[in-house]
Amino acid sequence: MATASLSVFGYVLPILAFLLVFIVVFAILKKTAILGGGGFAELFISFILASFFIVQAQLVEFVRVSSAWITALILVVFFFVMIVAFMPWEKPFEFLSSSNWFLWVIVVLIVVIFIFSSSYVFNWAVNWDSVKGSDWFGFLLLIVIGFLVSWKIKG
Repeated sequence: MATASLSVFGYVLPILAFLLVFIVVFAILKKTAILGGGGFAELFISFILASFFIVQAQLVEFVRVSSAWITALILVVFFFVMIVAFMPWEKPFEFLSSSNWFLWVIVVLIVVIFIFSSSYVFNWAVNWDSVKGSDWFGFLLLIVIGFLVSWKIKG
């Protein structure tokens, strides 16, 4: 009898994962106001990203691999800045304010991490035999419904 009650959890888990990704992305977009804080764009983009995580399970692996490497990069940058802070120079952080070369190096490293993570997770090969019209139609229908719901909530 215990296995019967636990099998229901398998049906609810994708919905909970969708809601978690939707709420977290919406909260981040709303708090940072990257898109202007209008509301509709935040709702729609968070819905699209949550849909991607439900439809494609490899995205979870991609985020796991990418976040591990980006966390390692952040730790390396943190320790580099700590080492520079203890240097006996007059202005140790002058390289951050005089030009943006350091920030551009960090951005390039993050892009490289995303490229290598995607090549590791997705193998950069598309199996066109597995692409079926009905799957894509369902996904596009989900996007249209998400657009309409976001528009209705905001409007």
